[in-house]
Amino acid sequence: MIAKNHAGCHHHSMRYQPSQRLFRLALSLAASRTGLTLDEMAAELEVGRRTAERLRDSLAAMFHQMTWWEDEERVRRWRLPGSALVGVVEPRPEAVAAIETAARECAMRGEDDRAALLREASTTLRAVMAPDALRRAEPDVAALMEAEGIAMRPGPRPIIAAGVLPTLRRAILGMQLVVIRYEGPNAEEPATRILCPYGILYGGRGWLVAHADQRPDMRLWRLDRIVSIDLLDRGFARREDFDLSAYAAQSFGVFQEEPIDVVLRFEPEATDEAASWLFHPSQSTERDADGALIVRFRAGGALEMCWHLFSWGTAVTVVAPEKLRDELGTLARGVLAHHLSKR
Repeated sequence: MIAKNHAGCHHHSMRYQPSQRLFRLALSLAASRTGLTLDEMAAELEVGRRTAERLRDSLAAMFHQMTWWEDEERVRRWRLPGSALVGVVEPRPEAVAAIETAARECAMRGEDDRAALLREASTTLRAVMAPDALRRAEPDVAALMEAEGIAMRPGPRPIIAAGVLPTLRRAILGMQLVVIRYEGPNAEEPATRILCPYGILYGGRGWLVAHADQRPDMRLWRLDRIVSIDLLDRGFARREDFDLSAYAAQSFGVFQEEPIDVVLRFEPEATDEAASWLFHPSQSTERDADGALIVRFRAGGALEMCWHLFSWGTAVTVVAPEKLRDELGTLARGVLAHHLSKR
């Protein structure tokens, strides 16, 4: 979602020695189901086409199992069977620890099905490691997981009914309709809806992105309000004009609204902290003469912006738009009045 400038890419690629590039290329060729073209190899390694060509030839000389074929556009693609790297490549302890840490964090949020899939991936990685390598790696994995305090972060989370997430995952992958019983905020009884599910947005509450059968307008459905779900033996045709990433990027959070142009000013004492945040994929930043950080982005979801900006206290000022500044002020006054009334 964020474009790298040319200088940054060049600096990044220079950190790798030729042997490291060769190793990365071997992994990429083995991990690709359809193989890589020469241009894709160059992009993956962040090198020129000639360098990619030399590295490809070096790999071909080392691994006779390397094959090539021409796709429907008559472009040549190369692939290396994963079996060729058995005994040569070992998963890094950092990779195993990252997966297991992510599994623990998912479990803490109540996303048990995602946690189970991540644990399965970790078990698979451990299974392909040589016994000696696994014995050496296990202490590192344990230490890395202990250092990842985020995995044990406490906090409230919504309760999602058992079976909702696994069923949705099957429906999304298989493009199948689901029938749900959905509990609205003021409804006495859950409503029954037949939906075409496209994806799930995580973060805070989980949200299903779907539209009702025979109605193309996309909506967000709270996962914790789905009382029950069943997979229907009927498929649906996905909208070709819909892109989940683009849909999510329209908003600051998950609420879909008309986007607004936002300008935030973070006080000099908060610039280092603010600079470590990506507030939105479209953002740009600059420093004021006094050291303040100016952040600009375009997105919808004003209420969610206020929720987040409230946590910055007086370290941030909404420069524009005025409507967002007023909404944040109204929210702050409402919270103050509520707590003063409880004295």
